[in-house]
Parts: sequence; C-alpha cells; structure tokens
Amino acid sequence: MTLRILTIISFMFSLSVSAAVSADNTKVNKRDQLAQERTADKHGTSDKDIQISSDLRQALVNDKSLSTYAQNIKIITVNGEVTLKGPVKSVQEQRTLVSKAKKISGVSNVLNMTDVVTE
Repeated sequence: MTLRILTIISFMFSLSVSAAVSADNTKVNKRDQLAQERTADKHGTSDKDIQISSDLRQALVNDKSLSTYAQNIKIITVNGEVTLKGPVKSVQEQRTLVSKAKKISGVSNVLNMTDVVTE
C-alpha cells in the first residue's frame, strides 16, 4: 500500500514539474509567420534544390557523431541557398552542419539559424 501511495505521489510530482518546464515555442512560431521567413513550405521545387536537400540530409544521417537533433534539423533550399533551422546540442554541431552543407554540390550559400539547446 505504501509503495502504491509513493508511486502516485511521484507521478503527480513529475506531472507538476513537467508542466512547469514545458517548452514554449511562441517566439519561434511568431517568427515563422513572417512573410520573409524561410519555412519548409517555401522550399524550392527545382530538381537542383531537392537534390541539395536530399544529399545534405543523407550526409547528416550518415554522420553518427551528430546528435539526433542535428540529424533532424530543417533543411530549406531555395535557388541553391540552404537554410538550416532547429535545435542542436553544441556550437561544434552547428559548425559541422554548416561545413557539410557547404560541401554539397550546387550550394551557393548557407544560412545557419540553428539554436544550441541544453537539456
């Protein structure tokens, strides 16, 4: 009985803690609503842009030194310009992402809009 009560109390405490530290994406959501903001729905439709994004995604997924965050960042390519968005674990990961993007054939510029997050 005591174990059951402790389990219930522990569960209730974890709910209150998770509610207190829940993620707030309000700023990001507002930013992404701006007309000039690059979002996934504005990805280029040319074969070149699609190939660039595909090649970069493959390079990121194949790099096992990158965190899952970094491997899953948003890649938005328009006319050869690559925009990287999303969370990464470190400044080194940011540098690695930009470096890998610049190595992809057809990339004219890389805009790094990733954010370093800590858990």
